[in-house]
Amino acid sequence: MTAADRYPKTVVLTDGAHLTLRLAADAARRGLAGDAAAAPAADLVVLACDGVRVAGELRLRRAADAATVTVALDPAYRGRRLGTWLLLDAVHAAEHFGVDRLIAEVGEGDRDLAAALVRLDFHDDAPPAGGHGARRLIKRIHRGWTDF
Repeated sequence: MTAADRYPKTVVLTDGAHLTLRLAADAARRGLAGDAAAAPAADLVVLACDGVRVAGELRLRRAADAATVTVALDPAYRGRRLGTWLLLDAVHAAEHFGVDRLIAEVGEGDRDLAAALVRLDFHDDAPPAGGHGARRLIKRIHRGWTDF
């Protein structure tokens, strides 16, 4: 099964809104994270769409036995569990890609993202000095287990 075979799919937010997760077309890899030319190359880019509007974006970039995940959300969709759905999709994609670890960098002020990562069993690689600053959270991928 290829990544394209898994999309599109529908997710339901906490308020009952239905959004569609779909792969970004190679020529249209613009979204909430900005211009594709400025963004690092990604192995997987998934857009969460509310009709034609892009409400969220997931980027997954592989490197050896790990993958880095980046999630960007339209502010109107924060706090509605869209980020959690995108992260869950990243966990399943990482298993599909055969990587051992999924890594996320979290800015100091992004408590919602950090909370979503912890709910999905990510843990601090090395807590920031003094409890302040960016965090790097890691999840070990368990092949053959349906984590959630």
